Amino acid sequence: MKYGTNASGLLNSAVVAAVAVASISLYGQQVSSIGIAPAGMHKTGTVDARFVSYNVEMVEVTGGRFWRSAKPNIRGSSTPDPTTQRQDPNQQVGENSAMFQFRPPIDLRNARLRKLAAALGPSFIRVSGSWANSTYFQDDDEPAMKEPPQGFRDVLTRAEWTGVVDFSRAVDAKVVTSVAVSSGVRDAHGNWTPDQAKALFDYTKSIGGRIYATEFMNEPTFPGPGGAPAGYDASAFARDVGVFEPFLRKESPQTLFLGPGAVGEGVSLVHRPVSSL
Repeated sequence: MKYGTNASGLLNSAVVAAVAVASISLYGQQVSSIGIAPAGMHKTGTVDARFVSYNVEMVEVTGGRFWRSAKPNIRGSSTPDPTTQRQDPNQQVGENSAMFQFRPPIDLRNARLRKLAAALGPSFIRVSGSWANSTYFQDDDEPAMKEPPQGFRDVLTRAEWTGVVDFSRAVDAKVVTSVAVSSGVRDAHGNWTPDQAKALFDYTKSIGGRIYATEFMNEPTFPGPGGAPAGYDASAFARDVGVFEPFLRKESPQTLFLGPGAVGEGVSLVHRPVSSL
């Protein structure tokens, strides 16, 4: 096979390669000559003992359509019988439905899960995610309603939230969450109302639990798929936070109010309003 390369070309290539190798070698020698002495460094701060932490999506607590696993035939993850399950609960707006699959509620009483999670402790357990933005807290002891109220996509029961609180105690994890922001928690003028958030905070306290920290909503930079009202933008977010913060200070003054956990900085996202966030 002919490559169209002569002896002169091969010699030139060899020279270039040799120069490149020598340059890399010299650079490596220069870098390695820089001394680092950790023992002589001054401490500028400390990392929280709970730095190694984890998130549990709200939809994993309530059950619903969540991201499809790369592994086939995950136990309990098959599509539900349409006669006994709501159709397409918690489907992320605008997403390919083939990327999701139904998952039953996670068993937070599982001994192995608790043992493994405890090994990460002390930690934070964040129960939030895009689904939390439109999850209705059913503040009674009845079984979960078959359909969520208008303006919501799913239902969180007292029993399910009690499971989160019990799990957090068992594994030494402080609870972090966010509140619903969908159209179901808004008045006739589109203003956010605190009734659902208050119900969740009050119930948590009633069972001896504590919400250590909270965001207002999950990923306000990507509001469309997250269940926020149509046209939700930076002004709407600021207006809502202006209502939420004083509510939180009165309802649970010991709870940390976290800055927004965002997504997609520096890239274009389909549902992100151009003039917002």
